[in-house]
Amino acid sequence: MTAPNESPSMMDSAEGLAPMSLTRVEECLTRHGYAFVEDDEHPEILRARFDDYRFQFMLTGEDHGVLQTRGRWSHSVDVSRKVEMIKLCNEWNMNRVWPKVYVRRESEGLLGVYGELAADYRAGALDSQIDSAITCGLSTVIAFFKSLEERLGAELDELDS
Repeated sequence: MTAPNESPSMMDSAEGLAPMSLTRVEECLTRHGYAFVEDDEHPEILRARFDDYRFQFMLTGEDHGVLQTRGRWSHSVDVSRKVEMIKLCNEWNMNRVWPKVYVRRESEGLLGVYGELAADYRAGALDSQIDSAITCGLSTVIAFFKSLEERLGAELDELDS
């Protein structure tokens, strides 16, 4: 009999899982036909573009077991609109589990808007789990960016000027 706080499906769950590595992330991206480049200055990061948005894939955490998919919105925002952008991000974060979205100052007068999804694979992962994490990260971050563009509408043309 299983104890109340144990799940039969979770017992020995790490058995058969392969350790995370950037090579496995590369293999996943290749399996899906996604083009990516390695970053010469940051060998722990893979970079790619999806729907004109820049993305990076990296392993973080002490044991490099957390897969992080991070995208940057293709527009920059004047710092004078910081409160508005934070409100839009907070609204998204309050109504959805993922991705985490946020605003970050990138220069004296400009802000960048980001979305990211982290998946903890410190115990290892199946290829299908890596595939799911990347697919979910890409689709949800892009959905946030598209939502932001719909909300801002005609104002988009003013953002990068």
